[in-house]
Amino acid sequence: MKNDLNGRTAVLLINLGTPEKPEEKEVREYLKEFLSDKDVIRLPRLIWLPILYSFILPFRSKKSAELYKQVWTERGSPLLFNTCDQSKSLQKRMEENNPNKYHIEVAMRYGVPSIDSAIKKLKNNGFKKIIYIPLFPQYSTTTTLSIHKKINKFKQVFPKNKFLSNFHTHNLYIEAISNKIKKFQEDNGSPDKLLFSYHGIPKSYIGPDEPYEEQCYKTSELIADKLKLQKKSYEVVFQSRLGTSEWLKPYLSERLKELPDEGIKNIQIFCPGFVSDCLETLEEVGEEAKDIFLDANGKKYNFINCLNDDSSFIDLLEDIVLTKEQEF
Repeated sequence: MKNDLNGRTAVLLINLGTPEKPEEKEVREYLKEFLSDKDVIRLPRLIWLPILYSFILPFRSKKSAELYKQVWTERGSPLLFNTCDQSKSLQKRMEENNPNKYHIEVAMRYGVPSIDSAIKKLKNNGFKKIIYIPLFPQYSTTTTLSIHKKINKFKQVFPKNKFLSNFHTHNLYIEAISNKIKKFQEDNGSPDKLLFSYHGIPKSYIGPDEPYEEQCYKTSELIADKLKLQKKSYEVVFQSRLGTSEWLKPYLSERLKELPDEGIKNIQIFCPGFVSDCLETLEEVGEEAKDIFLDANGKKYNFINCLNDDSSFIDLLEDIVLTKEQEF
């Protein structure tokens, strides 16, 4: 294998992560790694770690495990198998158009397959160049920067490397999302309002080094322009708040309760910050948010799945790889 792969460029698709099993023990290990990241939780360790170990992990692990069980399939974690499907589709595409030049691998920032193990595997197989692609369209210090810090530890392993910071305005990304939404609406009709829901981060994180909020709005604006939407027909919201501090607003959960009283009783939601369906999209947005909206007297709620391994998303990944290759 080493001789066969030597000379190719390695491409590492990196997503956030997932527990190995939807059980309390595995979920606890995953959450411990995730919530111990200083880029995710910026409280002083002397304050945060006692809270994490005494309160968060004992209670959240059990609750999260139950939620994971609701989205788990025979193939395992949706985030992992969707990312692997993207990898396989991209590998097939690259072999068709650029045979014997690229090898695609998957890693997770937290959990398995880990970044460490993936890089070690690629190095052992004789690769000399690597392209890192964090699967986060919008740059954030809580995701993209954390990944960048992690792979910086392997500079000597792969001195020839390229890193993708974001793709929130990439034409193929905007086109892929717009076409997916358009097709969904052709089959299901148009809503009173289309919501673009992004994962939230604490408001205090926003600053010169944190363009996440700005990039979320820019992505939404470009999609709306592509779909020729009026401003009143779409809205940006943020989900997955943790703790009691102020996070990016408006909160999805609050807007779901308010919209029916504003005469908006038929909504559709898409998550442009997620390229793979996972717990946050399938359970939180697909199920929990639906219940909130219908309980508030909403009449029709539709969640539009992520891009996953749609051919249009593979077009984007292919373009990113070929563009990054030219930078070597």
